[in-house]
Order: sequence, then C-alpha cells, then structure tokens
Amino acid sequence: MTVMAEAPHDDDPRADATTQQLPTVAGISGPARIGGIRDLASRARGGDVLVIDVLDLRETDADVLAATGAVAVINAQRTASGRQPAAGARRLLDAGLAVIDGAGAAVLAVREGTTVTLSGDRVLREGSVVAEGIALTAERVVAADTAALDHLRVQVAVFGSHAIERLEREGSVFFEGKGLPDLGIDLRDRVVLVVGTSDTAAADLKRLGLFIRDRRPVVIAEGGAVDACLAARLRPTVVVGGVDQVPDGVLASARVVTLASDSGSLTRLEAIGVAHEPSDVSLAGADLATLVAHHAGAEVVVVAGSRGSAVDVLSADPDEGIGAFLTALVTRRGTADAAVIASTYRHRHSLLFVGTVLLLATVTLAIALWSVDDVRSLAESLWGTVTGWFGGDA
Repeated sequence: MTVMAEAPHDDDPRADATTQQLPTVAGISGPARIGGIRDLASRARGGDVLVIDVLDLRETDADVLAATGAVAVINAQRTASGRQPAAGARRLLDAGLAVIDGAGAAVLAVREGTTVTLSGDRVLREGSVVAEGIALTAERVVAADTAALDHLRVQVAVFGSHAIERLEREGSVFFEGKGLPDLGIDLRDRVVLVVGTSDTAAADLKRLGLFIRDRRPVVIAEGGAVDACLAARLRPTVVVGGVDQVPDGVLASARVVTLASDSGSLTRLEAIGVAHEPSDVSLAGADLATLVAHHAGAEVVVVAGSRGSAVDVLSADPDEGIGAFLTALVTRRGTADAAVIASTYRHRHSLLFVGTVLLLATVTLAIALWSVDDVRSLAESLWGTVTGWFGGDA
C-alpha cells in the first residue's frame, strides 16, 4: 500500500472534469493489471490492482482474484448489480481487497503496469482522475443482496409461469423425445461427452483427461466449443449448432445438426457437401445434445462447459433458460457435470490387468536380484539344501 502525497492543484478552469488535477488523500496504489479472470490468475502478483470487466462477479472468480495477492479490484461493470446475490463482491471484501464498482470503460484504457491509486470512489493516475465508480462496503453489498432477493422473486415467478406454458406446448419433446433430431449413431449404453460453448469448456476438458482416455466417450460439441475440443485432441463425432464457427475439416467428418440460428450457414454446408439434420426445437446446442443422448439410451452424459448456477439460468434468454431447466429436470438421473466427474473419477483396472502387472513386477525383481552375486550364491545354497531334503544331489 502506498500513501500518496497531495498532488498540485490545477487552476486551469478549462481542464476536463474527468482529468483535472485533484488533491488526493491516503489511498491504495499498485500497478494496474488488465484482463480476464483466468488471464489475471496466471500473471498477477502481490500488490497489483486488478482491472476487470465483469457483470456480477461469481464467487469462484472472486476467489481466483483474491488468491493472486492483489490489493484492489476495479471493475468497469457492476460487481454487485443487485440482479443476483453479491457473493463475489463479498468474497473480495472478506479477503481484504478494496473494490471500486462500475468504474466505466475508461478504466480499461489504462496502460498495463501503470501505477493507479484508489481514493474514495475515484481511480487516479499521477494525481489525475481517470475513472470514478462506487467504492464497495459491507453495507453496500448487503443492500445489493436485498435488491437481488426482490429481483429473484420476480424472476422466479415469471420463469415458473413461462416454464408451465412451455411444458404444455412441448412436454412430449422433453419427456418422450418426440421431434428430436436423429444423430445417426447408436448411443445405447455408451458414455457421451457433451461440450458446451463456455469459457470453462477448455478447463473442464483438461480436468477430464483421465476419464476421457479410459472411457473414450462419444463427443458431441456445440460449434463454439469445437476449438476447445481440438485443443484437447478431441474430434467431435457430432456438432450441434454454431456451425459458422467450425472449421470445414471438422464439419466434413462429423454428423451436423443445425439450429434455427444456423440458417445463414446452410449455403456453406451445401458448398462443402456436408449432410446435416435440421432441428426446430428451441434449445441451446448443448441442451439439445444432452436431451438427444438421454433419449437415445446413453449410459451417462457428462457435460463440460455447462452454466455455472441456477441464477445464470434465470438470467439467460427466457427460451434458452427454460429449455436448460427442463432439460436438466428430465435428464438429471443420467447426467453429470464435468467438475464432479473430474473430482471423483479414478482408473478402473480389471483383475487380469492387475495380475499381469504384479507378475511382471515379480519377474523384474527376480532378475534384478539374480544379478547380485551374494544373492545368487544364497539362492543356490538354499536350492541345494531343499533338494538335499528330497534325496537329490547336494
């Protein structure tokens, strides 16, 4: 923490209000590090001031930021907007970080590594105000939580009424699988890995490495998740939606299911010569894939890159959020989140495999011991003694 001395006052009345020199008080200072959560986690250091652009910071992301040892966080958006519980903001304050909320896009233009100072609600660079937001306090976080509770009551009520209406229209789709696209492959008793378009997809696939090598699942990916699959050396068997983001080579070798949002890409598919199965079911690609795999008799469906929480579902587009909720409701018994599988999965080896390993280890140990003169002499002496008991030559 650095204590700033009082900066010289600028007497020029023409100075812009956002850059004029102002007297500063004791504040928290440090080099600015600007970026996304995962990016900052890998390069931020103790004493840094982290600049982010995140609406309603999640609790897990707040923990990641706090673990860097930073002294403060400046958010261009609202860390605690009142739309959902302010768990992320609370975690930052509990970890001892100062937080300026809603500082605006101007703070993102601060040069990387430049020393900035938090003074009240303001962000200063060399004594000049570069951004202004709201300094979070415990009282403000409580107020945001209260607002979030009122907001969630309304959201849940609206969500519930729309969900009932959708069930009346499309209940047979969710509960019986009527009208779902045909993937053209047999998924009965197979392990299926559905990869959704999410910033967590790549990390989920990395953590699932052991599971994927052992179980060799059928991979069904949304178009926006194909790059994450390729980075993890997985080639999707089926691509569902978002085909405009998929390389030609992947489309040519995969089964393709198009959604209404892919209408602009149909010409491209025809030019490549890719056969595709259209679907008019109003679901996100990952939800559609999960529902299809469930009704096709998959042993288990593992979902990587899924939404983080129920609040995320409530905050999504109504059709998409309700579709995700109903899909999770119908498939809950046969579906698992990637994080759960990665945390609990262990190798499963057959008795034959274990027996073979033990036999090879025993043979290897015997050969190693036989190469030692003293051990060989002892073994020959013991053998002579044993054969002598049974009347053999000594």
